[in-house]
Amino acid sequence: MFDPKNLQLLTLAALFALIYAGRLSKGSPKETAEGLAFPLKPLVLWSRALVLPVYFALILWPLWKSHHHVPLWLPLMFLVLFLLVIWQMPGTIVFTPTGLVQRFWLRKEKAMRYDEIMSAQVVGAGKMTRVLGDNRVSITHTWNHSASEAFRKELERRTGKRVIR
Repeated sequence: MFDPKNLQLLTLAALFALIYAGRLSKGSPKETAEGLAFPLKPLVLWSRALVLPVYFALILWPLWKSHHHVPLWLPLMFLVLFLLVIWQMPGTIVFTPTGLVQRFWLRKEKAMRYDEIMSAQVVGAGKMTRVLGDNRVSITHTWNHSASEAFRKELERRTGKRVIR
């Protein structure tokens, strides 16, 4: 049986392995009723939804098991950090019939019609594509999203504008 320190190290190693594997995986777009969607890669979701809470629990477990008082601020801090991670997660990008929409879990959505798109450029060594609209909206397809090359091709096809590399 593993002691809590070994479990913490294994969980941390699993987290880093998932983050690295998430960068290497490509993912694929999904056809939905609204249009072609580019969600987060499954490995990215698993690393944030599973490994982080387990790691937080492994930090609290030794305190609880040794009958130490767990200060109220510690689990509250973990809850705030978890909500911050969810709030910062990139939203699913959907090519609707009329425009581009990015939907988030805890923030309001971003939207722009295809005729409002001014430019699209690849940034960050080809890992991200930033789409700028004349309505002051910016939608970014990050390395966390599925199928970056398919996103660029679909963007060029629907807007008729070339993605600047």
